[in-house]
Amino acid sequence: MTYSASLFDAVLWALSGRIPRLGSDSTQLLCRFAESGQARVVLRLSREQKSPPITVTRIFDGREMRVSVESPEGSVRGPEAEGRLIRLIWREAATAASPPEALATVLTRSVYLQQDLVRDFIDAVTEQERFTAVSELVGAGRVTDLQSELEREKKAWSTITNSRAAELQPIRTRLITMESRLAELKSRLVSSEDSLDEQLWANWWGCLQSLGVSINSVPIASREAAGAIDAAIKQLDAARRAAERREQLLDSLGKELSGIAGKSKPNLAPLRDTVAAHQQQLKETRDKVTLEQARVAEVRRLQAELKEKSEQMQALAGLALKHLGNKCPVCEQDYDVEATRRRLEAIAAGGNQSAPSSSKLETLPQLLTALSSQEKELSAAELALRTAEQAARDFEARELAITKQLAEFGIEPAMSADRVPAVSAAARSTRERIDALVGAQETGEAFALQLGRVGDRATILELQREIEAARIKLQQDEKELAGRASTGEQAQRVIEALREAASRIVTERVKEIEPLLSDIYSRIDVHPAFRIVRFLASVVRGRGQLSTVVSDPLAGVDCNAPRTVLSSSQMNALAVCTFLSLNLGVERPPLEATILDDPLQSLDDINLLGLVDLLRRTKDQRQLCVSTHDVRFGNLLARKLRPRSSQQRTVVIELDGWSRSGPVVTTRDVRGDPVPLRLVASNQ
Repeated sequence: MTYSASLFDAVLWALSGRIPRLGSDSTQLLCRFAESGQARVVLRLSREQKSPPITVTRIFDGREMRVSVESPEGSVRGPEAEGRLIRLIWREAATAASPPEALATVLTRSVYLQQDLVRDFIDAVTEQERFTAVSELVGAGRVTDLQSELEREKKAWSTITNSRAAELQPIRTRLITMESRLAELKSRLVSSEDSLDEQLWANWWGCLQSLGVSINSVPIASREAAGAIDAAIKQLDAARRAAERREQLLDSLGKELSGIAGKSKPNLAPLRDTVAAHQQQLKETRDKVTLEQARVAEVRRLQAELKEKSEQMQALAGLALKHLGNKCPVCEQDYDVEATRRRLEAIAAGGNQSAPSSSKLETLPQLLTALSSQEKELSAAELALRTAEQAARDFEARELAITKQLAEFGIEPAMSADRVPAVSAAARSTRERIDALVGAQETGEAFALQLGRVGDRATILELQREIEAARIKLQQDEKELAGRASTGEQAQRVIEALREAASRIVTERVKEIEPLLSDIYSRIDVHPAFRIVRFLASVVRGRGQLSTVVSDPLAGVDCNAPRTVLSSSQMNALAVCTFLSLNLGVERPPLEATILDDPLQSLDDINLLGLVDLLRRTKDQRQLCVSTHDVRFGNLLARKLRPRSSQQRTVVIELDGWSRSGPVVTTRDVRGDPVPLRLVASNQ
């Protein structure tokens, strides 16, 4: 933030307690290098040099904001100081919803033009916000506030009215339902000759006792008759359903008994004997197989030994044949060489062996075949036994279940053959009970219908009373609702009148300001073609709107969106023209001052020279506060705005350098020009 902006923001904050462009976070106002940790501004205001000044002191310590005002009326602090400050600066803000906010808005729209928000009024804000700002300036702000407040109240009033209108719908629906019920009762109302037979009533209750209904009899004319007969019918219905279930179970049981008639429990003893015989035969065969397998193993062992011995003898015979001579190669004795040779050759050829007979090995396969056949016969016998055992268990379970069902039904026949007739008799008895229950229920329902018809008269009277009360209540509510609707319409008419009044006031004041705006616009020479500017006030959807219109008089072209035909610098120049016209055109501004924050950054050289010339012409009407960062422009302003009389004063305040304690401030007065007119002549 530049020093000049900080200086002008301090003035705005001292007067209104806020800087809108910085937001609502007041902690941003604290200087990071302040030793006191406070933001403190002291502002002195005076309308004339000899009048006593008004001193405004505002302090913010990061948590609490304090303000005090010293005036000829005395010194005050806190909320009283805020009220006095509003009264001294701008009384119109006192009746606003937020007086400081209204004062800050007016100051930033007509007194203080911030360098970073030059085009905010004509470009950034909406047309409705622009209309509201001008309304504040021309004194119609409270009318707009009243209109907004009435609109909020009207909306709340309409919401409650609609809610109450919705609450009437259930009442109307209930009234229609009661009227339909009344018409139905009247249509079936019996004549006065209708009566109930007390003897039939007593007989019916006696029948109920025999059927097991536990409801005590009541007189036919008693108040409890309807409730008692309803309870009795419910018990009859429950007993009938139970009897029907019993009948179904008895029918199923009878069919089951008929299906198993003549069937007996399977005899398991022969099957068990057959299984035992097969098991014994199988055991014996297995023992034989075991013995035969041992014998075969022994024979095979002997065959193996004999084969090994034969092979050894063949090997020895072969060796002996190689060493035969006249003498024995072992004992050196004489022997029969030829006989010995023939014997050895026979042994070497595999002769002289005696092996066991193979017929002894054929017994084992026969035994194994017999064993397999016996195992299959045993499996078949065991399967037949298990099947018979399961059938026996099923038979016993079925008999047990049948016995249990018979016990539940209270049937105890002496013989199995008597069970089917007993069940059939129980089923017939149950059917007879069902018929009796149905008959009693039908008679009870007939009695209930007669009792209902007799009681219709009392119900009709009660419904008539309720319908009458509902109609009266509905009429009262509808009357109140009509009154609320009329009040809402009246409020809407007042709102429309306020809208028209605010629009008319703003339009008239804008028309008064338009010549000044056109004059300022032409002096600054914003655009070579669009040379005329005016305000356009209107009411759209009940909301006031204000737009800026630039025109080309030669081509007859108007544009209510200047940013589409003007450059950025031209838009800034238009914004300055609008600001100055509002500043100079308002009869009673909050401050008789014009504060411009560094316009050099927003305007080009041509527009800037026009602005300087305009300021020179208007300095007698307002106290001018203009900041700049350019020394040459500052010298130009000092020269152009120099005082013309002793009653005027032009002060140049220079902020130079920077340190953590702030800039270096120097102040000097600009001397007036003692010569009112100079003539320049030249010789050629």
